[in-house]
Amino acid sequence: MVAKMKKVEKNGGTEAASSDSLSRRGSFIIPSWLLCTIADLDERMKMLISKIPKEDSADSFAERANAYYHQRPQLLALLQDLYNDYLSLADRYCKSLAKNTHRRSSRSSPSNFDENERSDQGDPGEVIDSDTASTLSFQLPFPLPAKVDVEMLLADMVMNLVDYEILSNELSVAEKRSSESERKIELQKNLLDVLESERSILLNDNATLGYRLSALAEENKGLVSESLFMKRKAAELARCLLKTREDHRVFVLSRKIEDLQGQIYGLEKRNKEYYEQLVKQDEKKNKGKKTNGKTKDQVSLDDCFKVRASAAANVKKDFKHQDGGVEGARASRLWNRVKKMDLFSCGPHLNSSNSQDK
Repeated sequence: MVAKMKKVEKNGGTEAASSDSLSRRGSFIIPSWLLCTIADLDERMKMLISKIPKEDSADSFAERANAYYHQRPQLLALLQDLYNDYLSLADRYCKSLAKNTHRRSSRSSPSNFDENERSDQGDPGEVIDSDTASTLSFQLPFPLPAKVDVEMLLADMVMNLVDYEILSNELSVAEKRSSESERKIELQKNLLDVLESERSILLNDNATLGYRLSALAEENKGLVSESLFMKRKAAELARCLLKTREDHRVFVLSRKIEDLQGQIYGLEKRNKEYYEQLVKQDEKKNKGKKTNGKTKDQVSLDDCFKVRASAAANVKKDFKHQDGGVEGARASRLWNRVKKMDLFSCGPHLNSSNSQDK
């Protein structure tokens, strides 16, 4: 509403001033100090408008910080200068209006009015163009009656106050934005500190995990070498086990062979004893036959069979004293082989061989 009132007042003032200025376009002379002041005010207003941020623009943190630390003091300085210039301009304008009213009341001549006006100026004035007079006439119109000038002055003051309020509101909004941006910057800094601490913690954890990984890799290498060594030892133990089994089998077989050799030796010894006994029996029989009138070479078949029967009986008696089981079976097999062999010859052949040995 304030902005709308401002626009309406500006439009009304400009229309009234332009209608008055059109009638006095050719003969209106503006003092030089007024032109300089108006130009300075225009430049400062342009600078102020250019420095006001737009509502639609998305400001970054750097832009907000720049606006808070650099542009804000400049805006405040510009506003202070504008306020001082407006006050000085209003003061001088009121003085000029007072002089004009006083001169009109005294009904001074136009020539005296021009001389006083020139003495107030200090410098020769300038006749402005129609465009310049039309643009600036709403601020400083040609002197009218006192009532109209006071109303225009009040309107200008109200407009200036409205502008000041608008600018103050915009400054408060800018300060709020800057405070919010500062708060966000602080929050971002705190968050950045937290993230940096977490990053340092994660880096430490990563380093410890790297050390543990290297230690586990070294331990894995040691375990691999140890497993290879254990495999070699297992292979050697398997070879040793096979060798011990073979050695055990060889030992068992050697024991069996020794037992068999001992049995064979015992059988040979007994066979020799039996043979000696048979020889002795033959000698006794021969001696008995000599006494009975028989010759040395006469031997009967009954004597041979008797010798064989007696030898078989003696061998059976000897084998009965041995233990049963595997050894008995082996002994029986050997005995069968011995029975098949023709170890015992007849008496005359033995006697003849014995006689030859003697």
